[in-house]
Amino acid sequence: MKDKELSIFSLSKITTNEILVEEQIGQLGKTRFRYYRRYLSSQESLKRRFVISKIFGAIIFGILPIIPLLAYFEVLEFINEDAVPIELVLFAGSLLFGIYFLFQFFNFFLLAMLNTMKILSGSIFQWIETFPISRGRLKKLILYTIIRSLDIPLIAITLVFPIIMLIGTQNIIIFLICLGVSTLDTIFSLALLILFSERLNRVLNINKIGSKRAHIARLTNLASYIFIVIGSMFLIQWALNSTESFFVLFARSESPRLIILILSLIPYPIAPGYLISSLISPLQIPIFIWYNILIGFSLFLILSYLLYQKSIKGIKKITYSKLKIDKKIKAYKLAIMEGPIKIKIKSPIWAHFRKDLIIATRNLKNFLSIVMPILIGFIFTFTYYNTNLGGITPFEIDIIINIFVIIGINLIISGIIIHGLLNMEEFGASILSSLPLIPRNQAKAKLILMLLIQIITVLAPSLMYIGQPIFLNSLFTVIWALPIILLFLFLMFEMRIFLFGKSKNIFIIEEAKPEKKLTKWFFIFIIEYTLYFVTLFISFIIYEIQGALIFSLFIIVFLFLGFIITFLIFKRLFTLKKSKIREKKI
Repeated sequence: MKDKELSIFSLSKITTNEILVEEQIGQLGKTRFRYYRRYLSSQESLKRRFVISKIFGAIIFGILPIIPLLAYFEVLEFINEDAVPIELVLFAGSLLFGIYFLFQFFNFFLLAMLNTMKILSGSIFQWIETFPISRGRLKKLILYTIIRSLDIPLIAITLVFPIIMLIGTQNIIIFLICLGVSTLDTIFSLALLILFSERLNRVLNINKIGSKRAHIARLTNLASYIFIVIGSMFLIQWALNSTESFFVLFARSESPRLIILILSLIPYPIAPGYLISSLISPLQIPIFIWYNILIGFSLFLILSYLLYQKSIKGIKKITYSKLKIDKKIKAYKLAIMEGPIKIKIKSPIWAHFRKDLIIATRNLKNFLSIVMPILIGFIFTFTYYNTNLGGITPFEIDIIINIFVIIGINLIISGIIIHGLLNMEEFGASILSSLPLIPRNQAKAKLILMLLIQIITVLAPSLMYIGQPIFLNSLFTVIWALPIILLFLFLMFEMRIFLFGKSKNIFIIEEAKPEKKLTKWFFIFIIEYTLYFVTLFISFIIYEIQGALIFSLFIIVFLFLGFIITFLIFKRLFTLKKSKIREKKI
């Protein structure tokens, strides 16, 4: 039995590496994948890619446990002050520990969702189903593949928190309790991730026929999931900014013990926080509060077990792919068409634009490439405006500083937009390469979509402040920053085409030269930020010496010349060459 389990675990290493291969096949298309297979599929390349992604995730989860360590010292300080009631101590500790668990869950969720969805799609296990292997062992293989693809982040989530608490508290009991809570939290997070990914896979796989209803259904489901994620992140951010208000409201409440009794019954994330906080000074906690804390943690234990069982059932559904029965296709009698048949003709640019929107509903990675920049824009606006938005009248120095800060942050967002949308074109490259496509039309469609996403990213977050004093201030700031941001995006798009898209004697929007990606993107950002800081330096000198009017004229001239130059570069990159057709006499 141990040999069988070992063979399944060893086989999971192969399926884990195959995730990256499948992703490259999907992006480059099978034709070009054969050409680049030595570069992309070498064992060292795959190992390096996986290790880098895992280490990056482990670093994030290694920093987060600083929050509960600070919470421990805060609770300890409250306990040493006799004037602070024990109810307030428990409330403060549970709130801070709960925020940590939520942060950890959403970071893990966003980091692991794409890989988990790729695994649960079942595509990498189809060849294994041809072997004489039972469904039980296949189910284990899928679970081992998920765990193996997330091994370093899972280890970091489970062990870093209790180890940091042990170093900070020097208390072995706190360490053991934190280890148990952390292990349970890891199981809970992994089970919820599997359930969510399995459900989302079903949404993306329904109605593969390209009907309008199918696209609308997929887009609606995806938008609802993204809305939940965005709303949850805003809720966490709001909770962090309102921590002091929570303490004041709790201290002023007439029955703080009743609030403690109610909150301690919430399984996640409050109950684990109450348990850890109460163990810092267990003798000062009343016995009836202990009962509620243990009941709440027991509910969390039961909930984790039920979610784990549910996730195992979700994995089990994937193992039935051999026995799937296709839905019956209803045959309809075709009516005799009378009169001319109307064929809708769309312009090439609109056809490419519509294709990208349809592809976005079929693939979560493509959908996130559209949504993620907008999400980052909301997060940045929510955090920066609440603390740093200054200036009362137009052209104050504080407003100009805010304009250039927004531009600097959006340079990174522009890179995310360009990388995501231009990689979207790679799906189905073997089919597209056989069509008489004009690269200029493809580039125009991509550029229009990029500009729309960038405009929404910059303008939409300001709508959150309608009716508040800072609304007009924020709107004026982003309207001034938007044209400069679009100019930098246009220039970054052209640099990406120039460095990655040279194919023989023409430029295309696909990655014709995918080698040295990091070096090329580093070069792009160096040029962008060099121009940004030069513009920033000249703008502040003109503003300080000549005043707001000359500063405004400088920005207008800069934009005018900048867009003319970028349009000429675009025209030069995608020059239309007339093909010479030789007529042969018969």
